[in-house]
Amino acid sequence: MGLFTAPVPGTNYSITTPIIQINQYPEWDVTVALALYFTGLGGMLMAITGLLEITGKYNELVKKNAIFAFIFTVLALVSFDIHLGMPGRGFFAPINALPQMVHSWMARGIEFVGGLLLFTFLFMILKLLNSKNIVANWTLAILGIIAGIFSTTYSGFELSSATGVPFWNNGGLPALFLASGTVAGAAWSYIMSLITRGEEGIRARRLTAKLLAYAAIAELASWFLFAANVNFIYVFDQVAYEYLVTSLTFILDLALLGIVVIVPGIGNLMLWRRATRAATPQALDFPAYLKYAILVVAILALIAGYFTRADVLFAGQYAYQVAPMTPFQLTSNQPIPIGSFGWRS
Repeated sequence: MGLFTAPVPGTNYSITTPIIQINQYPEWDVTVALALYFTGLGGMLMAITGLLEITGKYNELVKKNAIFAFIFTVLALVSFDIHLGMPGRGFFAPINALPQMVHSWMARGIEFVGGLLLFTFLFMILKLLNSKNIVANWTLAILGIIAGIFSTTYSGFELSSATGVPFWNNGGLPALFLASGTVAGAAWSYIMSLITRGEEGIRARRLTAKLLAYAAIAELASWFLFAANVNFIYVFDQVAYEYLVTSLTFILDLALLGIVVIVPGIGNLMLWRRATRAATPQALDFPAYLKYAILVVAILALIAGYFTRADVLFAGQYAYQVAPMTPFQLTSNQPIPIGSFGWRS
């Protein structure tokens, strides 16, 4: 790994300017990748669950999903806490972030994830109490949908606005993280549909398997969108891009997504064909072998969701550390630790 220097941020350029090594800045490690992953999983699981609640047709599945949407959101915050090392200050982070909302995606993310934690908790309580209050259920479902979508995408906007790491300056990131979160949320919903009884379980399996396949197509398209928007003017981007596309996890991610498209897609086509030939309009379930094949695919989709965030996160940081600055190429901002608003000491 090369050691390259840059002027200390905030100082004038001159022969006496103090310099620092570029790669002495704190890195975002695996705990941050896990935090972003669980945020996307919990966020889009809540968004999917909120939409299912509004249909009124999936009461059992909604109750199961509501519990895990809250659990995954808690795991996201625990991962952030482990990285930051000052969990006590996290309680005051939403208050400290409010004044920064106008210009900081990190501040917006704190508010979105804080809202997601609150809404998933309240929605879970309503479902566990078997609340029949439509106004309360729908209100929290809609708030959960909004918080879930914005919690999932904010990290994409945050990284794309982090000018200190050029590889992250990519407008395709929010779409990529949204599609990846939808894949993970649909995958978990399918797993929960396997332990949902009766006709509701059959309809839930067909719906979530279909959503899983479509979301995987969207994520593959978003990966191509991201790759097409890489700006090779920066040497950092070229190094990061080559590191990304040659990494085993990236290749595995694309392969897993291909499987996620094919298996549930074929399963739904088979059921559609059987339905068109059936004499009665009853809901048809997947054959046992296909039902559990899609279960394996759903688990693989959850693994792919982590790879998506980790690959983008680590490729950008790797390039910034090892790529030398080309002549006349300046960067005004350096990578900054995630501990804003006095959370990390």
